[in-house]
Amino acid sequence: MNKFNKYCFALFLSSSFLFLLSFLTTVSAAGYYDSYEDLMEHEILNEDYEINYKQRGSDITVIAIHGGGIEPGTSEVAKGLANQMNISYYLFAGIKSTNNEILHLTSKRFDEPTGRRMVQKSVSALSIHGYQGEEPIIYLGGRNEEYKELVRDYLQNRGFQVEDAPDHISGMSEENIVNDNQLRAGVQLELTAELRKSFFKNHDWSRENRHNTTNIYDKLIDGLKEASDIYKEQL
Repeated sequence: MNKFNKYCFALFLSSSFLFLLSFLTTVSAAGYYDSYEDLMEHEILNEDYEINYKQRGSDITVIAIHGGGIEPGTSEVAKGLANQMNISYYLFAGIKSTNNEILHLTSKRFDEPTGRRMVQKSVSALSIHGYQGEEPIIYLGGRNEEYKELVRDYLQNRGFQVEDAPDHISGMSEENIVNDNQLRAGVQLELTAELRKSFFKNHDWSRENRHNTTNIYDKLIDGLKEASDIYKEQL
């Protein structure tokens, strides 16, 4: 192979690598699947993922659309709060042994019919998400300002660090499932990895240990319950 051909081959490999890196970064940011229908063609219900919900006819529905192994700890918060308050909840959870991140449908694209219908029938909604981060922080977003400020106050009163969500996780889009309710406004919480690990004994958020919750988890549920109870009285 002459020098020119070697140069062209090296350029091709370099370009291919950069394209692949760009593609993987885009997939990670935007989600691997475009829709639930797309996901269903490649993933198996109750083998790769599960859908768990309870319709209680409440004004508020709590959801975790990236539950299970997708964003560990979010299912436990959503279901725990809903059961404490006796309100509706919806969980979309990854149950693969590995690579659950591939099941991440973005909030705007999340169109699984049961979840969408439950939120649409609610006056407002609370969506629990996981975010990266080595500090225990709650990023607060969504279009429901009144509900959001109650959540902020009652969580801060319990010692949690609550910050406004940056734009890319602000939950302000009208297409976001959390805002697809009767008020067209919900609340979105992004809980950092460090915070979610602290919900479980020994900082172990593996599937086998997620039933072993800590007092930090209890404090979060109590704060969300108090804020949500007060908000419900104002509806």
